[in-house]
Amino acid sequence: MIFENTFDNLNKEQIDLLNTYFDGYDYQSSSHTYIANYIWRNTHQISWQIIGDYLCIGALGNLDPEEDKQSFMSFPLTNTGSYEIPKLRETLLTAKEIFAGNGQKLELSLVPESLVPLLVECFPEEGALFIEHDRDDDDYIYRKEDLVSLAGRKLHTKKNHLNQFMKNYEFTYEEVTPENVPEVMAYIESKNAYKLGETPEDWKEILELETEAIRELLKFVGKGLLSGIIRIHGKIEAVTLGEFARTNSKETVLVHVEKADDRIRGLYQAINHEFCLRLPEETVYVNREEDMGLANLRLTKMSYKPWKLAQKYTAIVK
Repeated sequence: MIFENTFDNLNKEQIDLLNTYFDGYDYQSSSHTYIANYIWRNTHQISWQIIGDYLCIGALGNLDPEEDKQSFMSFPLTNTGSYEIPKLRETLLTAKEIFAGNGQKLELSLVPESLVPLLVECFPEEGALFIEHDRDDDDYIYRKEDLVSLAGRKLHTKKNHLNQFMKNYEFTYEEVTPENVPEVMAYIESKNAYKLGETPEDWKEILELETEAIRELLKFVGKGLLSGIIRIHGKIEAVTLGEFARTNSKETVLVHVEKADDRIRGLYQAINHEFCLRLPEETVYVNREEDMGLANLRLTKMSYKPWKLAQKYTAIVK
């Protein structure tokens, strides 16, 4: 743990304080919410500390038990909607000292593209920064109306799959409730166990960790979690889970989880369509997270023709 505080056992005042920072700027990032950090708090040893005017969040980036643990931190979060370069530099230098005390360089990960110029302003000296775009971390952002309508030639195949599902299956759609959480979790465990058989060896541990993160995510049913279930003949066959990207705005929704039986043609399109169809009128964008470098996942996400890729960068302060 690199910073003073964890995400365990926080009271309402502490959570509200953290949300002022998560909501303080449009980061266009699936990792910049309280819930997103809470569900991975144990596997990544996530910690936080307010340094100066900004919130710093640290985590373990390398989960391989055979390699050295390397910590990183997110770009410092603001609760004012803007940044002051001298104060930001001071925060980063303090964080650099904390990392150095742990024998590590200060590495910033998942840095939104819009904040990269601020880093350069903070450290204009030649050779002070190493900055690299990490394509695997880019978030896929879609327009809600496109995911609902699936209109146009580019999404014609998706529309056909959806139409075939609607024609061939009788189904019900509902939200996750406290009463059906155990049933949903049993479905997730079964689905991920099935996927383990076709997952590259390097990613099997990630899938197992995801199962535990979803278990944590389901704790937020009735507490801000957005959800949807499709049942066929009364049995859960698809689940989606998400949240609003900012607690003070409904403009963007994050989809953290989408699971469906890929042997049922059009089911993935159906759960996506039904979920988006019920989002508030104010919702404009849907962030469906990154592809983690998985070729099949990248192909699928690109096939929905994203409105934009929210680029993420890694930066090392030398």
